[in-house]
Amino acid sequence: MAADNCSRFMRLQKAPGMKVVMAAWFFLLTGLCCILAVPGTAFARTQLATLPLQEQVFIRLAGRNTALVQEKRVLALVAGINTIDFSWQNVHIDPDAVYLDTLAKTDDITVLSVARPPDASALVWEIYSKRDTDQPVVISYLLAGLDNLVTYTALADAKENFLDLDARLILRNFSGQDFDNARFWLTPDTSFNTRLQHRETRHILFFEQDDLPVDKVYEWDERTMPHDPENAPQSPGIPTGYKIRNTRDAELGTADLVSGKIRIFQENGRDSTIFSGEDVMPFVPKGGTTFLTIGSSRDILVFKRRIHREQTRVRRNDKGVVQVFDEIITDRFILENTKAVPVMLSLTDRISGQWAPVDMGHPYTLTDHETLVFDIHLKAEEKKTFDLTYKVVNRFTGNFARYNRIAPGN
Repeated sequence: MAADNCSRFMRLQKAPGMKVVMAAWFFLLTGLCCILAVPGTAFARTQLATLPLQEQVFIRLAGRNTALVQEKRVLALVAGINTIDFSWQNVHIDPDAVYLDTLAKTDDITVLSVARPPDASALVWEIYSKRDTDQPVVISYLLAGLDNLVTYTALADAKENFLDLDARLILRNFSGQDFDNARFWLTPDTSFNTRLQHRETRHILFFEQDDLPVDKVYEWDERTMPHDPENAPQSPGIPTGYKIRNTRDAELGTADLVSGKIRIFQENGRDSTIFSGEDVMPFVPKGGTTFLTIGSSRDILVFKRRIHREQTRVRRNDKGVVQVFDEIITDRFILENTKAVPVMLSLTDRISGQWAPVDMGHPYTLTDHETLVFDIHLKAEEKKTFDLTYKVVNRFTGNFARYNRIAPGN
């Protein structure tokens, strides 16, 4: 029986078709052995969907559907040229914003080239290594579909001297990528680890602080408020709200406050709260101040009237026509508090052009070259008046003003 099988095998060897098959197998095996025997050549594939070599993930939130993602990985490189294939099937990555950087400071590693295969969601790097090594790298890219929203809730005490403030982050992931344990950065001083899967929305309480000292303030701005509210066709009332200082002495100041909608409540003294208003918290850097509006009041009246103006240092041309002059101006502010409790009024006035103080009737803070802010305490049912006298220099007239204007409004 064995002899019959042996003779049958010899007959198949002599068959023309079998010779072709055996020859094909011989050359295939020979070619594979040659590829494996080439020194200094390696192929490594890193697929974003599975992240097999991922060690750490850092995500910088931008808030507008795009986030910066940085992944720390360790590449097993061999001596010679290594091909690294980075693909992201069904993940919303900007291919023009993918970057690979080696962490170790060494001359043994060189990124030779990067290429994007046609019609493929992938990049291919060629990395030269002088020796076999495990090389830590960071792959950075912009990821779309990952956004965030910040919301605040504030609770004022019954006397409106303190606020309890908390902030929540709403994370939404529609990027196509899962994150099992990523480090999310909202600001350089605010970060946290969390799990966020594709199509998941997560709410995170990342800030909570009680008993923040605040000032309830009425804010009058000469650009937006009527100067004669009794005769104005419409008087919207003076905005009122809370002034928050992002400083350490105000129990804050450890991190920037990012922009977000804020809902403000107040204790009513009967173990419950009332809704005071809603505003948008602007970006407030450490050391900054912001004003949160809760409404407006017609109980505070502010009148601004120009009571005096005088030209001085008048310069004329050869024909006696006035070309340049200085002007001394006096504005009168009349303030009235009709409430039965004291209030703090923040009054903002502006003086354009080149000017100098003459007799300022109240202390002020100069926030820029033309903006003056007066913090004025008004007692219950108090009426207060002060005059503001200043000199505006180099006012131009006629065609001389047209060609020699040095500041808007001159």
